[in-house]
Amino acid sequence: MNSEANAPTPIEPMRRETQAERFERIYKVIRERISVLEYGPGTVLNEGLLSEEFDVSRTPIRSVLQRLNYEGLVTTRNGVGTIVTEVDVKTFKDIYALRMRLAEDMSVLSPVAPSPQMLNEFHRLREKVRKLREGPPDHKAYARLCNAVHEQQLELTENKVLAEINDLLYYRAARVWLAFLPNIEWDEVLEILENEIADTTRALELGDMHGVGNVRRQNLFIILKTIGRFLVGV
Repeated sequence: MNSEANAPTPIEPMRRETQAERFERIYKVIRERISVLEYGPGTVLNEGLLSEEFDVSRTPIRSVLQRLNYEGLVTTRNGVGTIVTEVDVKTFKDIYALRMRLAEDMSVLSPVAPSPQMLNEFHRLREKVRKLREGPPDHKAYARLCNAVHEQQLELTENKVLAEINDLLYYRAARVWLAFLPNIEWDEVLEILENEIADTTRALELGDMHGVGNVRRQNLFIILKTIGRFLVGV
């Protein structure tokens, strides 16, 4: 009997996380918490508590907060610390106007031919929207789903600069939409998102990247007009 043949397969040690990977992980976690209003406007982000939570020194936390400050999600005040920013109505309108223009550019600047995996992911996201209809309103789950749809949309272009700008603008304004959800019928909120995913998937299946951009632009317009029902001057 060959004992070597029956020996257990050695377990390979887990690869150690690099500093860059750790930074990106912490950055995305904190950014998402801001986007889903776990850290609402005015929240003070304590470097010490965050370093304990993520089991790192204050240096990477400070670097993450500096990046978030550059992106307009937090600001630093003397004697107070790092605070999650507000987004005023004018800034929100300006961001959406630019995002609508950039949505058109997605169809002409290095578009990516959709792969079967990409199409499957959009189908999976649509199923998640349908699952949300089965329970009571869950705004945070909805917000995280919107984030996932956004991340998938970024994969539709090979133009990294365009993707980075879209990403920055999305997270600057995402929490404003979330803040107004309690004022909007839950079915209407889900219908807006499901229609966007369905229309995007249909355009991708037809290879119509121009149509994909139009779907994104139209959805942004709908969101802006929906919020406008509750704000004078929007």
